[in-house]
Amino acid sequence: MAAELGVTAQQLAYWRRGREPVPKAVYLWLHHKSDTALGSQFGPFRGFRLSRHGDALECPATGVRIPYDEIAMLPEYRRLSRLVTQQTELIETLMTERDFYRSNCHQQARAGWLINQIFPKD
Repeated sequence: MAAELGVTAQQLAYWRRGREPVPKAVYLWLHHKSDTALGSQFGPFRGFRLSRHGDALECPATGVRIPYDEIAMLPEYRRLSRLVTQQTELIETLMTERDFYRSNCHQQARAGWLINQIFPKD
């Protein structure tokens, strides 16, 4: 850490023990380096933090964890969500058509029965 800051190990020890005040620039650099929260450039993931073990992102509001494997799968999840919506719409359409043809079939069967009553087969 001393090499990264460009100071001696003795100076670093003085700051750690509180013998000398830590310069504001050093404090801000160390705070930025240890901060694991994502910034505003990450859009909807703004404010998410790295998990303690560094294997996932955690939402600060809900505590929900998103493993890195799932982040790579987000395009697939979106595609599957669209597919589920399309399948739901198709099932609803098929059920509506089934109900229509069922009622139409019953109506035609009743009409056919009446015609057979009026004009019986030989």
